[in-house]
Amino acid sequence: MRRRRVAEVVSLLIWTAEEARAADRQAEAEGTAGAWLMEAAGAAVARAVRQLGAGRVLVVAGPGQNGGDGWVAARRLARAGATVRVAAPLGVRFAEGERWRAAALGAGATVVPAETVLEAARWADVVIDAGFGTGLARPLAPAFQAVLDAVREAGRPVVAVDLPSGVDTDDGGLRGDPVPATVTVTFGALKPAHVLHPAAAYAGRLVVADIGLPRRVGKAWRVDEPERLVALLGERPATAHKYRSGRLTVVAGSRAYAGAAGLCGLAAVRTGAGYVEVLTPEAAAVRLRWLPLIVRPQAVDDVGRLVLGPDGRDAVARAAAVVVGPGLGPTRPDVLDVARATGRPAVVDADALAAWAALGRPHWPSAVFTPHEGEAARVLGTNPGWVATHRREAARALAEMTGGVVVLKGPRTLVAAAGDPAVWVNWAGGPELATAGTGDVLAGMVGTLLARGLAPADAARLAVWWHGAAGHLAARELGREAVGAQDVAERIGRARAELAAGWRPPDWPEEGF
Repeated sequence: MRRRRVAEVVSLLIWTAEEARAADRQAEAEGTAGAWLMEAAGAAVARAVRQLGAGRVLVVAGPGQNGGDGWVAARRLARAGATVRVAAPLGVRFAEGERWRAAALGAGATVVPAETVLEAARWADVVIDAGFGTGLARPLAPAFQAVLDAVREAGRPVVAVDLPSGVDTDDGGLRGDPVPATVTVTFGALKPAHVLHPAAAYAGRLVVADIGLPRRVGKAWRVDEPERLVALLGERPATAHKYRSGRLTVVAGSRAYAGAAGLCGLAAVRTGAGYVEVLTPEAAAVRLRWLPLIVRPQAVDDVGRLVLGPDGRDAVARAAAVVVGPGLGPTRPDVLDVARATGRPAVVDADALAAWAALGRPHWPSAVFTPHEGEAARVLGTNPGWVATHRREAARALAEMTGGVVVLKGPRTLVAAAGDPAVWVNWAGGPELATAGTGDVLAGMVGTLLARGLAPADAARLAVWWHGAAGHLAARELGREAVGAQDVAERIGRARAELAAGWRPPDWPEEGF
């Protein structure tokens, strides 16, 4: 089957710190003065403050250009009639900095000493965090951290300039104790720290301001327009046949985890598979009879691992795509090898990852691997904490190791493909998906999209968006903490319609500000 692919279309730009600096340099090379960029950035911050209706503003200014943006905002707000105070505990340490500072003071802003910041923050309607933005490379200075601590204690709304002070631009780690922002105004493009946790939790509402920087796609990060991926599926024609509408074989389930096989198969049906066969141990098969699936019981070996019988091997050979792993428990490598030998695209999930490793970690270009952080850590020989703080590096390493596509599950699920330097960020999905079985639903969705003819990377990218949208629908109807995996599966059909109509998550960044 010829795999259908989508042309690369990027809706949101994400730049690393170096890519952001390169955009600045390109803008200046094309005739846009650095002073103009700072003026435009400060103007965007001032607009965000005015939207909050603030008449009294405290600006916390760092010593560099992020602080310069804050001084510009202070000048503009003072000229517009606001009462503005500025705390700059580290002074001004960049070219032209004193000029920006003098202009703000000339417009009526006043400087407050660091020891009175708590009083000033309590006085203010809004605090501007213009301390440290893109490129922070060391821990925050104690004097500046003390000012942030006072701002936090005051509890006022905070507008962050580019990034909340104290976060690492590129890996989303913390280099201090940031103050959570109500709004973060960034420039030209998002930064990885707006996407990656723990830093992302401090950003608040995201606003991407156009200040005249060139719109250039970064090499490290991508965000999809999911409606273009949905359009690849098309509609079933009037002459459709169940075997040509996506024939999927699912090897899943065990005595303890029969539900995983059921959820995976149910999600496959809701995603549009025309024919779903589930190969599962007899102890699990008897619990799946109520589902709209073809269930083929399989034997187990003397330690309880599924063994593919002749009918199971035939089912794998007939399939357009195969899912191996959800709820399967310890997996015999020969089971996975049967799927690999067919040449069919496959989803390798849960304990099937260990079986892949036991096969000698063969490159599998037609496979989509779907680890969570713990499983990724085991394959990489590291610990989950490292994966959590180096998610892009982990996803890229796994993609090159497997030779296929990797879906690294978790907050802001990432998709990486071997040979592609970019990592795709899924913006849909929230804590409602942090419940047992939602990974099984995702595996069934990816498998169905492969069976329906999508290329592995596109199938993975669409599935994570679609899965997140279904979770959002369930949370909207039931309440976030009441959502179960079956609730997500049952909303897959409606979520497709919403994606096709251009749905975006509630926390989708505002652009062109």
